[in-house]
Amino acid sequence: MAIDLRSDTVTRPTAAMRRAMADAEVGDDVFGDDPTARALQDRTAQLLGKEAALFTPSGTMANQLALAVHTQRGDEVLLDRASHMLNNESGAGAALSGVQFRTVESPPGGFRVDDLRPLCRPTDASLPQTRLVEIENTHNGRGGEVFALDRMREIWNWAPSAGLRVHLDGARLWNASAATGVPLATYGACAHTVSVCFSKGLGAPIGSALVGDAETIRRAHRLRKMWGGGMRQVGVIAAAALWALDHHLERLPDDHDKARRLAAAVARCSGLRAVHSPETNILIFEPTGADDTPRALVEELQRQGVLVNIWDTRYVRMVTHLDISFDDIERVTEILVRLRG
Repeated sequence: MAIDLRSDTVTRPTAAMRRAMADAEVGDDVFGDDPTARALQDRTAQLLGKEAALFTPSGTMANQLALAVHTQRGDEVLLDRASHMLNNESGAGAALSGVQFRTVESPPGGFRVDDLRPLCRPTDASLPQTRLVEIENTHNGRGGEVFALDRMREIWNWAPSAGLRVHLDGARLWNASAATGVPLATYGACAHTVSVCFSKGLGAPIGSALVGDAETIRRAHRLRKMWGGGMRQVGVIAAAALWALDHHLERLPDDHDKARRLAAAVARCSGLRAVHSPETNILIFEPTGADDTPRALVEELQRQGVLVNIWDTRYVRMVTHLDISFDDIERVTEILVRLRG
């Protein structure tokens, strides 16, 4: 079997997770009758320190529900230039909620209030209204970087004075918490809504959640139904997410260690250069040879049984996860050194 480092979404349910799914108590969730889905929502809200949570099929839906409940058509959202919401959600913000985005170039550790303040529009009938700040933690497009807690708090404390709501795309917030020791609820206290993904890092086959206050989640629940996200006996997949919360959070530092070992392997290769030192489970690097290309490297690695992605046309990305062993990392190290050492 190939060593698949394309993403932490490629994991397969463990045998124990499959048993939990098979044994799940279920009901019709559209009627609110699925006890496993309710248990997952309650558990997720508690972990994030919020009143309520809503289970969604994907992280994109969770993020787009947040956009819809915080904005009106024609509003403007402030976010990082490399954010998932801007670049990897099929233009849904414009298509579904009619919002536009104004971007900021983040320094290491995430943008600050001083980066955002000049981007806020004055109240004028000719201008879009700046309505929402979106933070991504960890930041996928910036190699799994952790958004610094002090900066999140600074933005949270400033936002009301600017008339802004705050949404946290926490698809990999689990990794941020594992890397820093900051409790999930501490991060959650810095945003009105938070999205989290059970299939990134935690190994569940499907599912995300949006958390927030009860009224916001009630509104999101109606939109989920409108957008085709009303699910029936969803406890079968909610059970996998519950299993992941119970058994896979504590192992996340192993993935971070694996990413650091891959970075050390890249450092041994004269033909490769790491773009960053991984804080969590993502490594982005580039070939340095004059005639070398990411495509050529990806194809060579594939022939050696290693699957990776091209990232932003210039780079190669590797993501570690629970289906990658330390022996796999040693094997990839040997291959990299042989090909580009």
